[in-house]
Amino acid sequence: MPANSGLRSIFIIFWVIGSIFWILLGALDGNFTRSLIYIGIGWFIILTYISVKDSYDQKK
Repeated sequence: MPANSGLRSIFIIFWVIGSIFWILLGALDGNFTRSLIYIGIGWFIILTYISVKDSYDQKK
């Protein structure tokens, strides 16, 4: 188990809250599709970073 799992959990909770905010903002603004694209790109970047970091830490 990574040493920073608590910090990672807090970060993911805030990221989920931010994603909900972006969905609501996109729905109010009328650019719902663009908002979903931004959220998808953000989640892809974050999950890729986490998986690369975990695999790097396991190789150490």
